[in-house]
Amino acid sequence: MKTDWLYCSLDYLRFTVEADGEKLSDELADQFSDILKGDLKAEKAIADYIRYENLDSSLYNGSDDEMSYYPETRCLVNYFGIKDKPLLRRVDKRISSYRTAELLAKPLSMPFNFDHLVAIHSHLFGDIYPSAGMIRTSSSKKHREYCQPEYITSSAERLFDNLRQSKYLMGISDVDDFVNELAYYMGEVEALHPFLDGNGRSTRLFFDTIAHKAGYVIGWGSSDPDHFLEANVAALEGDYQALIDVLEEIVIPVAEEE
Repeated sequence: MKTDWLYCSLDYLRFTVEADGEKLSDELADQFSDILKGDLKAEKAIADYIRYENLDSSLYNGSDDEMSYYPETRCLVNYFGIKDKPLLRRVDKRISSYRTAELLAKPLSMPFNFDHLVAIHSHLFGDIYPSAGMIRTSSSKKHREYCQPEYITSSAERLFDNLRQSKYLMGISDVDDFVNELAYYMGEVEALHPFLDGNGRSTRLFFDTIAHKAGYVIGWGSSDPDHFLEANVAALEGDYQALIDVLEEIVIPVAEEE
């Protein structure tokens, strides 16, 4: 498995695209590569895409509750007033992927605490949703019921304090030990589910950055998105073994190829 930074970053972005059932086109891969290398600004890519989709930010009504969905839709209130779910999904994925490439190229310079996770969410989705970076205030359930909103802040404080005491997984030289710790914290943050949407992408980028800082590479391109999702669902039920099994196959120390 290659550990070259640019290769790994493109691998990460490919996984993100394919996790939504799409294929990474050569054109989009080239854009990602240009953002990663600093040859293209994410703002420019986003502005061009907004023009391509003929989106109009004047359709956003600032009086709408930013933490709600438009009536009779499953579309979260957004800056473009989009009420068509397939269109919103397409716009969400594309714009957030440009911001993901930007953060892969230049990670946030702050401790790996809850504020860091919130800042990632805000950065990835701030071009689309006024609720970006805001903690959800309503119950959420998909594969299971996530942390109740009134307990998110206190639960996050305990969880991220434990992560801090674990030195953000730094200094763990044994890959099996690292994977076990990584799986536990990934599962716990997924169960926390602090945002209305975009939790998986924010959590994945957060822990990918931690892994790099700790001297490991997560080879996302070698992972099956469906298997990864299944492992995450199992972790929500307190069974981390499936997630450990998935990560064992794709996490390697950077030093192995140095």
